[in-house]
Amino acid sequence: MSIDLLKKQLKEGEFSNIYLFFGEEEFLKEYYFSQLKSKVVDESFKDFNYAVFEGKNIDLQQVEDGIESLPVMSQYKMLVIKNSGIFKSPKAVEKEFWNSYLADIPSYICLVFYEKEIDKRSKLFNLVKKQGMIVEFQYQKTVDLVNWVNRVITAYKKKIAKQDIYYLLEHCDIGMTNIKNEIDKLIHYCSNRESIQRQDIDAVCTKSTESKVFNMIDALMDNNFQRTFELLNDMKVLKEPVVKIISLLARHFSGILKVKVLLKEGVSAENIANKIGAAPFVVKKYMNHSQKFSVEYLHNAIQRCLEIDSDIKSSKMNDWVALHMLIVECSTHKRMA
Repeated sequence: MSIDLLKKQLKEGEFSNIYLFFGEEEFLKEYYFSQLKSKVVDESFKDFNYAVFEGKNIDLQQVEDGIESLPVMSQYKMLVIKNSGIFKSPKAVEKEFWNSYLADIPSYICLVFYEKEIDKRSKLFNLVKKQGMIVEFQYQKTVDLVNWVNRVITAYKKKIAKQDIYYLLEHCDIGMTNIKNEIDKLIHYCSNRESIQRQDIDAVCTKSTESKVFNMIDALMDNNFQRTFELLNDMKVLKEPVVKIISLLARHFSGILKVKVLLKEGVSAENIANKIGAAPFVVKKYMNHSQKFSVEYLHNAIQRCLEIDSDIKSSKMNDWVALHMLIVECSTHKRMA
């Protein structure tokens, strides 16, 4: 499941007959898919040698016709199966169809599964692993993101300090697509000067709700209750959805709890990121937070998030009143044993 092996194939022009692309980093998934497509598909004969089948109700007869028909004036024919769900919950007919074809795919076919939902224990997943190449596109490590941001900004003949790249990453929505959008804003905003400063990030970049919730947890951790409620009121003014804020609070408290337990078990930061499916710079924050919150506090906070969420959805409480009450509880309860 290595991107490096895929890079080697792209460089050498020798391709597998079956690929499975999956993972949360959509930017890289789309980038490498485009690279593969450009190498395999001749644009002059694209209408004959390229087809996309998308969704969970794909016409398998059309797929079969595509597999069985030869490429036109080309070595390969590319068929893309996108977000089919067959690696998560396939129907019986889909299992039978793909078990048959994946075991004996014609040499002229380049079959690419481009998926969101994956069960690595499934028979189809393991069949693709045996017959082709699986590439998982995970959120990148912080150091890799920092280097990538620097390369992108340098390509525009701009400069930015490393600490400001970290600041940018901490405040963007997760994922390279979101980060690239914020970089584009900065490039446009700083068009008349070479250097990008932290104040430029504050001026034009959209701070994610997740970033605001993180900052609120930071304030809780530091006993800065004035800042905690300032951030809460800012989100109210911006009309951030209360249910989303509570969901993020619950998710982050849960993440902090998982990291606290894994650290106690001696698991490394890199392995923690893989285990809990979070970006490395998020795990770094969780590690910092885990030192300031007890297991009991985190369990109680998660439980209260679930209860408040239920009260809001059942119309027992006004949403902002309920959220304010939750933050008061989180602020006043003992955080360490």
